Amino acid sequence: MHWTLIIKSHPDADGNPVLQALRMAASALADEIGISIFLTQDALPLALADGEDRSPRHLIQRDLLAEIRELGGEIRAVGLEWLPRDAARQLLEGVVSAGMKELVRVSKMSDQVITY
Repeated sequence: MHWTLIIKSHPDADGNPVLQALRMAASALADEIGISIFLTQDALPLALADGEDRSPRHLIQRDLLAEIRELGGEIRAVGLEWLPRDAARQLLEGVVSAGMKELVRVSKMSDQVITY
């Protein structure tokens, strides 16, 4: 079984959907469900290695991303070309840049596609 999670919400969004998505991904991996995460739109700053925000919320989200990578989850960033030119392009360890074609291909192969 394989799930694709598309996370497009801002890390500080009301209701904390990013945290919920990452918790779900880690739990699914622990239950032997394959996970592919695509960070898009407002969630793209999570993919950057030098994220300036060190708030407790962001640190927890980054810790969960590391746990997901350790458990074998795939994390991709889609749309980096739309970030401001002065934004750092160094990605977190284990996060790779991807395009829409890859998002469509992986989603097509998944049993479930979930958007946050």
